[in-house]
Amino acid sequence: MKTIALTVAMSAVAGATAQTGTMSATSAPDTVLLSERTDGDYLVRTYRIQQTDDVDYSIRYRISAATLNAALAGNSEALSELNGFVDGLMQDTLKKVSRIVITGYASPDGPVAYNKELAAQRATDFKTYMDRKYNLSQRYAVTVTSEADDWKMAHAAIASSSVPSRASVLQIVDGAQAPMAKEQALKRLPGVWSYLAREILPPMRRVEVMIDYDTSRIVEERSLIPRPAPATAAPEEEYVVVEEDVSGVIVEMPKKEYREEKREAREDVKEAEHLVKHDSREAAKIARAQEKAAKRIAKKEAKAAKKAAKAAKKTYKDLEKM
Repeated sequence: MKTIALTVAMSAVAGATAQTGTMSATSAPDTVLLSERTDGDYLVRTYRIQQTDDVDYSIRYRISAATLNAALAGNSEALSELNGFVDGLMQDTLKKVSRIVITGYASPDGPVAYNKELAAQRATDFKTYMDRKYNLSQRYAVTVTSEADDWKMAHAAIASSSVPSRASVLQIVDGAQAPMAKEQALKRLPGVWSYLAREILPPMRRVEVMIDYDTSRIVEERSLIPRPAPATAAPEEEYVVVEEDVSGVIVEMPKKEYREEKREAREDVKEAEHLVKHDSREAAKIARAQEKAAKRIAKKEAKAAKKAAKAAKKTYKDLEKM
């Protein structure tokens, strides 16, 4: 019975991080209760969900160049993604930019001082590009910085590559030699320098743009207010109405007493039936005895009559002889 916008909003915040470019880990959302009120049968809570996120974009520069070339490998797609994000950023009032950092980089080949200056020029060049397109510095806090990469920064890329004599290359880039000495040592390895110049060094000549921003959502949670269950009434004793024909009085008695009365009545009926059956058996027994006695008497009378008739016949014969 909950209508919860909170979960949906949390999902929306997570989905908002699915921008193009390189995304860093999204921070856990910070949920703040703003208000609480009742609306009829519902408790209504209003929350603000705030979350910090950032996105990175990388744009390449040509060797020894500090001017943006949009057609350079990968730049067209990266600039399209960056421009799309910034366009959306200006239209989305829920996203609040906290800072934008533009960092220029230079690959480790060449003199260190030159590379540092080249990296700074690349950062400035890209800031100028963004200011011309979006007036970025006037809208947001923009920081410009630069860094000339050391050969050690190429370790991971070399370790996962197919460069010839990879173990020897890694030993050189990780060593304690000066940058130019490392470069000369790498150039002396057959096929190594051409591979590095083609596969490893170009991605290190770049400008990276990092945009930190906050997102917030105002959401509402409506929960049905639980109502206390009604108090259970004490069970009342059940009664039945019994009509007695003898007295004509209608009485009301508890069901338990009624059941006792009914049971006793059944027992009385059974006893009466038993007596009737017993009397019936006794009457039948007497009738059978009387019938037997009558039969015995009738038999005796018939025997006596026969005997009398026989005596009379004899007397009659005796009289004839005289």
